[in-house]
Amino acid sequence: IMLRKRCKAFHPNATMFTLHLADSVFGFWRQSLDREQDIFAVFNVTDAAVPFDLSGLNLTIDNVWVDLVSGSTFKDTTGSIELRPYQFLWISNK
Repeated sequence: IMLRKRCKAFHPNATMFTLHLADSVFGFWRQSLDREQDIFAVFNVTDAAVPFDLSGLNLTIDNVWVDLVSGSTFKDTTGSIELRPYQFLWISNK
């Protein structure tokens, strides 16, 4: 909850759209009111590991994208990653 409170994109009035990513992956995109922060929340909703193609998020290459939960960065925004069972990511540019 502390992490969510620090993210302007999680403000209740922030823009939010659900994303159709895959049958086993649920996601949504949020953007802060000042349009400075984007967060792509991605959830593996299965009990199995699944591959996930980051290009489906259309991450811009002029930003550094980081998972706010783990601190991992995504240098190749067109690559594929594996999501562990029930793993979730909050991929943000800030």
